[in-house]
Amino acid sequence: MCNNIIKYLGRDCIKVFAPFIASLSIINASAQDAFKIAAQYRVRPEMRHGYKTLSADTSGAAFFIAQRARLIFDYKKENLKAYISMQDVRTWGDEEQLKNIPGLSVNELWIELFFKNNFSLKMGRQELVYDDQRLLGNADWNNAARSHDALLLKYTNKEKKINWHIGGAFNQNGEPLFETSYTLNNYKFFAFTWLKKEFTKSSVSATAIVNGLNSVSTASKSVKASFTFGPLYSYQDKNFKAILGGYYQTGKTESNLLLSAYMLNSYAELHNKIFFGGGGVDYLSGNSDKTSLSHSQSFSTLYATNHKFYGYMDYFINIPSDTKQRGLIDPYLRIGVTAVKNFKATLDIHHFYLANENNYAVNKIQKSLGTEFDFLTEYQPSSLINLQAGYSMMFATKNMELIKGVNSNNYNGWAFIMLKVSPTFFSHELK
Repeated sequence: MCNNIIKYLGRDCIKVFAPFIASLSIINASAQDAFKIAAQYRVRPEMRHGYKTLSADTSGAAFFIAQRARLIFDYKKENLKAYISMQDVRTWGDEEQLKNIPGLSVNELWIELFFKNNFSLKMGRQELVYDDQRLLGNADWNNAARSHDALLLKYTNKEKKINWHIGGAFNQNGEPLFETSYTLNNYKFFAFTWLKKEFTKSSVSATAIVNGLNSVSTASKSVKASFTFGPLYSYQDKNFKAILGGYYQTGKTESNLLLSAYMLNSYAELHNKIFFGGGGVDYLSGNSDKTSLSHSQSFSTLYATNHKFYGYMDYFINIPSDTKQRGLIDPYLRIGVTAVKNFKATLDIHHFYLANENNYAVNKIQKSLGTEFDFLTEYQPSSLINLQAGYSMMFATKNMELIKGVNSNNYNGWAFIMLKVSPTFFSHELK
């Protein structure tokens, strides 16, 4: 049988693939072998009155306490690494007492096999976090966080400072006997590649993502795929850092619209041991009055961690739907103080605009949406304990009211305190 396969493939083909096949021979990894049992407990009281959307005239403030508890097993031995993170996510009081309601879930459960020539293969439920998380992030502010059931091939060259990843996933809500229809609100299939080269003070990376979604179009029920790609440049020295990125999106939306959209982002910051200050702007394209009914120019941020970019009040957590497909412009300023040891305070000021106004709406929606102030403090007395507290306010315009509804003149504020404790129960170096 082997001879027949070789004869079928041809000697030249074997010569081409032989080096790669040889590179996948399992070897003993040189990294330190160890086993660790750790945990994370995170509790966060919140007060909401205008969080994610404008408050109504008759709405009162919401207050609740949410928590996340994780138990983590981390194992590394020779050519194998395994990681398990079990978690319980709940809001205090969201279950009746004396009722057995299952609540434990798996955040991550994967193994990684190490091969020759700097390759490794990671399989299982895992978080995909890349670059600044504008396209791929774990959305860790959400207590449940985001993870994927995926396969990931990695190449790491520490000497040349090159990292290359290629991975993907195929989702199914069961084990069917026929067809591969999928009814959950996730992607049907997903594939990406990421390449990064580091220099002394800077780095350049490139990401390409194929995202297959279930069609919501009755005229065409096949899975629709979009293709997103682009580079990111980062620079940092003792007193300055900067980021410049751009991404283009094409293919089809789940509504069977021809997609042509883009995102640009930039940020620059000066810092010393006491203060830091910077500014940036994000531009996400959107539909205009001239956009054809068969096309879409609305950029989707896919699986990003949007909480860290577009204001902590999460008015634009789901882009493009939170902008009614009209895109977003977000110029912002950031100032901070780090004068006290283990303490940091920052103030972010965002002014949000639609990328395109809407003259076809019942009431014309112009670009300016409002200004958000985000004040955040962070205190970390040790590696085990992290304490954050924040307060945000949104000063919305009439245009925001036309996007979100209700009254833009009402008070819209949000406050939280979050304590995170990350103990290590057991750690042992394996020989």
